[in-house]
Amino acid sequence: MHLKRTGLLLASMLLSITGCAGGDDGQAAGSLSAQESAASQCVKKFEGITSCALGQARLDSVADGLAVSKLLTQKDGVSSNFTQAVKWEQRVAFSLGDKGGYQLAARDGDQVVSTLKVTPGREANTVAMAPTFTGSPGGSAYRMNIYRGGVLQGSSHQPAGMMIVFHNWRDFLRWAEMHHHFLNDFDIDGLSTGSADTNVGACVWRVESEKNTFTVDIDGKSITGDSVEFIETIADGAYPYRHFTGIDTNAIAGQYTIRSESVTLPTGVK
Repeated sequence: MHLKRTGLLLASMLLSITGCAGGDDGQAAGSLSAQESAASQCVKKFEGITSCALGQARLDSVADGLAVSKLLTQKDGVSSNFTQAVKWEQRVAFSLGDKGGYQLAARDGDQVVSTLKVTPGREANTVAMAPTFTGSPGGSAYRMNIYRGGVLQGSSHQPAGMMIVFHNWRDFLRWAEMHHHFLNDFDIDGLSTGSADTNVGACVWRVESEKNTFTVDIDGKSITGDSVEFIETIADGAYPYRHFTGIDTNAIAGQYTIRSESVTLPTGVK
């Protein structure tokens, strides 16, 4: 594996949710307190967000943001907690070791709504991504869409838990944006395919490459793109989520600095 993982790497992560993460409104404050009490250290560096260290990680306020250190195992990381939100955005700079990688988990209280695991692939210049969704019993299947310049290049349906390997994406960990939102609010990202009428409430992860393109196999054909979208397939009778209360990031990394982080509250919430 020759993917560069030792330098300073930049990424931007965006979670946009409109109606995804259920539960009663009284659950949020209690779950926030529980998360803070369970964590080893919590700080309030960014407005409306309580950042808590997970595992053996340590948080330190620095000139360019919030430094997260001692990311040695998959249990170490940082938990971003807030009362309610429909959108979350974080920009980070990080460096990964030989076994580096990370997983993002969006949750409402203690309920995990969806996750995205990202690791260097076994072959050089590859990245493996594994999205999971909890909207259906046993996990939801999903549809993968590949875009280039905002134009749909190919689409395929995948079973729950399927891992996808992307090739020729050497600089993914250096230049990338990650999004998580719900299918009934595609005005934010502008890459929707118009399927909201039949899949309202579905969780969506989207990852974009800023600097270059990648290739991925779809039905035996190599497709070139600069953005991938994982859209949850909602089963009949699934509960439509409304908001979410946290993002947990677990990582193995030599350096991880949160440069900026923000949340957008639901309409009418102050």
